[in-house]
Formats: sequence, structure tokens, C-alpha cells
Amino acid sequence: MNIKDINVAFAQPEHTKYAEQIVTMIYESALQRGTGIARRSPEYIAAKITGGKSVVAMHGERLVGFSYIECWSHGDFVATSGLIVDPEYRHLGLAGAIKAKTFEL
Repeated sequence: MNIKDINVAFAQPEHTKYAEQIVTMIYESALQRGTGIARRSPEYIAAKITGGKSVVAMHGERLVGFSYIECWSHGDFVATSGLIVDPEYRHLGLAGAIKAKTFEL
């Protein structure tokens, strides 16, 4: 597998079909690491996607990574959140590519 085969892009409304998968990926990753994480709903993730506040990594039609941004104080502050990479696609530098794309938001 090569990172050049993966498209990291701003999420589009059609990516909402992956919301449940994203929620599950984030939760399972937190369990594996033994970290606590606020569980997000698929509706919350879908809202980030349709609101133009998220990034997806796609290998063909397969979602292999995701992240979104949180804004507060009328947009004065922004943080990336929910960064996840499919375990089969880790160690390719994909997390860095996703995070870099979120900075463009």
C-alpha cells in the first residue's frame, strides 16, 4: 500500500453514508488504546460532514481515515478532533496527511 493511492479531501455530503463507520472506528481505537473519549453520534459526525468541517481519506470507495474541526468563540479558536485511520492503513503517514488537510479548513 502506498499513500499516493489514497485521496485525502474535504468531506462532501455523500460521505455522510460513512458516519456510523466513523463513529465505530473512533470508539474501537479508543478502546484499543485504553483512552477515554466522548462517544459521538452518527448524526453529529454527519453534521460535521455536511457543515464543511471534516476531512476524509478514501482508498477508492473505502473510507480509511477521517478528522473534523471544532470551532468556538465565534471561530476565534479551532481544534482538530476525531482523527482516525483504519488499522490496515496505519504507518503510511496518513494521519499527518489528514491533519494537514484539516489545517486548510
